[in-house]
Amino acid sequence: MDKFIGDAVLIFFGDPETEGEQEDALKCAEMAIRMMKRVGELNKHWKKLGVVDGLKVRMGISTGFCTVGNFGSDLRLDYTVLGSPVNLAARLQTMAEHNTIFIDEYTKDLINSHVNSKYIDDITPKGFARPIPVYRLKDFKSAEHRESRKNLTHVGERVEVSFIDSSNIHAAIEELKRIQEKFESDYIEMKVKKKP
Repeated sequence: MDKFIGDAVLIFFGDPETEGEQEDALKCAEMAIRMMKRVGELNKHWKKLGVVDGLKVRMGISTGFCTVGNFGSDLRLDYTVLGSPVNLAARLQTMAEHNTIFIDEYTKDLINSHVNSKYIDDITPKGFARPIPVYRLKDFKSAEHRESRKNLTHVGERVEVSFIDSSNIHAAIEELKRIQEKFESDYIEMKVKKKP
């Protein structure tokens, strides 16, 4: 994850390491699909508790070359991403209806063999000179496609940290470091096992 922008979250794939445009786009699409399904599950749970409207989310995905690095001043530096694909993803997210994922044509072309998508319209987003074909990302084409992704991705465990007693913040930081180290060693071990 890169950063929070108001009630939005900016996430980018392919840096510092990339597995190629198609794989990075597939990972992003997979994350969006899983997030959308998880929000649906949470909404069902919350509805039972009396929360009628629930949480409504929408997502925009765009693929392309961006500038990535530390931006800002000596007082505040942010490692982030800038460029036309970032702006397009933000515009797609704004245009999307609640509980939908909009993608650009280039992303659709990269992942089309794995996912179902539906053409929506050619839209000229603010700041763009020409119309952009927009598609709605639905889901993986089949259970087989979804299962094949599980062999390539790592689904992390949920980590929750609550600070009831802020006097022991040092212990909480140490615990987070331990979790990070374990995750990194598990990830390296998984990568080694995948190599032929």
